[in-house]
Amino acid sequence: MFNSINTEKEESNIRLFDSYQDFLAADPVPELEEAPESGEEKEDEAESWGALFNMEYQRKIQQAEDLLNAAREEAEVIRGEAFEKGEKEGYDAGYEAGRQQAYDDYMATYDKELNSLKQEIVTLVQDMGNKKDKVLEKYIDDLKDISLAVAEKIIHTSLKSSSEIIKRMIISSTEKLKKTSWVKIYIGKEEPGINIQGDAELIHELSKLSENVKIVVMEEESGTCIVELPNEIIDVSAGTQLENIRGILENARL
Repeated sequence: MFNSINTEKEESNIRLFDSYQDFLAADPVPELEEAPESGEEKEDEAESWGALFNMEYQRKIQQAEDLLNAAREEAEVIRGEAFEKGEKEGYDAGYEAGRQQAYDDYMATYDKELNSLKQEIVTLVQDMGNKKDKVLEKYIDDLKDISLAVAEKIIHTSLKSSSEIIKRMIISSTEKLKKTSWVKIYIGKEEPGINIQGDAELIHELSKLSENVKIVVMEEESGTCIVELPNEIIDVSAGTQLENIRGILENARL
């Protein structure tokens, strides 16, 4: 918009016009005394001012419309970005919350099933232990007798087939004894083909115990082995050892 200016020095007034018609209806610019103008000149000047005002008015209108359109476009961009950001943040937050919830639910189910399985295993082991104890209590005596019978059978069979058993029994019972003045060893009758008295290894081992060693063969059953020393008698016979084992089994709780 343009201003109408009074050129008189004693006062300065500014007038605003909202349209070209208001501008035309306003009082004409006072004539200057020094240069009086004709009617045509006044009319030409008014038209010139009107054209300039209209041009400036249209330019301002266009500028306002351009600013408004730019503001609308910028607002639309901001709105779109805000929507996308909010949508993404909402999606991410929802996804993380859903994932965490699913994980928590799975772990709760897993822990519950694991605890249940542990309890089942504990119960099963306890049941098996109880059943085993009942079976052992029921058949313990029979198991002891069977074990001893098998051991006795193996020993007697071994004694009949080799003199090594008796020899090892004698060496085992005397190897830790202190040297003494004499030793007598009583053994049961030997099976045909077995001659323990002539065993060089046995004689060599017994010579470490005493220089006076005597082996006596009795009419006792095979497997008998008694070591007599000046101050003690040691019975390592197979039958004696089996009785010791039987006593241990009788007192043992399986």
